[in-house]
Amino acid sequence: MKKGIIASGIWCVDISYKIKNWPSEGKTSIVERKIDGVGGGPSNVLTNLEYLGFKYPKIALGCIGKDKEADIIKKHNKKNNIISKYLTTLKKIKTSYTLIMSKGGGERTFFHYAGANDNLSYRNLKLSSIKNYKPKIFYVGYLTFLGKLDELDNYNKSKLCSVLKKTKKMGMLNCLDLASYDHKNYKKIIKSAAKYCDYLFLNEIEAELATDFKIIFENKFNKKNAESAANYLLDCGVNKAVVLHSPQYTIWKEKNKLSQWYKSKLLKNSQIVSKVGAGDAFCAACLYGIHEEWDVEKILKKAHSAASSILKTEFSSGNIPNINYL
Repeated sequence: MKKGIIASGIWCVDISYKIKNWPSEGKTSIVERKIDGVGGGPSNVLTNLEYLGFKYPKIALGCIGKDKEADIIKKHNKKNNIISKYLTTLKKIKTSYTLIMSKGGGERTFFHYAGANDNLSYRNLKLSSIKNYKPKIFYVGYLTFLGKLDELDNYNKSKLCSVLKKTKKMGMLNCLDLASYDHKNYKKIIKSAAKYCDYLFLNEIEAELATDFKIIFENKFNKKNAESAANYLLDCGVNKAVVLHSPQYTIWKEKNKLSQWYKSKLLKNSQIVSKVGAGDAFCAACLYGIHEEWDVEKILKKAHSAASSILKTEFSSGNIPNINYL
């Protein structure tokens, strides 16, 4: 029986600054607090799974440097029972980091240094080494941030597809996670990977980038366009479900089945400490439920509770309750 999750993609150190205000060009703002941590989809998802009570192997795949940032990642992983020994160390390239600026509980602005993540490739993901674990899920975060794996061939097929074909042959469920990054080849990268994807996770911004359907208009969520976007991605080849989440609504859409909607219970602004990591907490709880083969209603309820919990903290992962208490 297959058990456990591999999380591959970008590994980075997050340096978060709480600022007093966003300055105009050439002006200065005051930093009220600095928080260091480990970020990127793989780290956030696996760390959240540890807090949620996931008892099966949690395996890290990706590229790091040989520096103090890499040591921070390894120390974090050890603390959270994440297996780090299959990460590829690149001796001449720095570990990735992200500077995150946010005012109060408002939206974040990211400044990302790709570093070692730019060297993600089929060769640098040690898939053959982990086959004895017999993992059930292969998670990738985030498409369009995956270095060489985002490169397209002459047929507009990303190099990530070779990895996904391999993991499918190994019997894993491929779960892909998107980023809100306006990459010049965004649609092509997503479309090519969809054919090898079982579950696709994306928010409303990413859905607009991937499909051109306008989902948020005058601060209102357009359910009809969200459903059209989900159907478009299923038509591109997503095998099992498109999970489009937002602060207002989530749609879980499977091919030739009725859409399953979940309406969020919005937090008050005074309850939100930071919006960093809410999407990853949502995704982690979904992966837990997919792994345990729960029904969709239960998965979405737990996922929204996990996202709400992380909003009340200042961290990008962890510090959320066991999934039995969400």
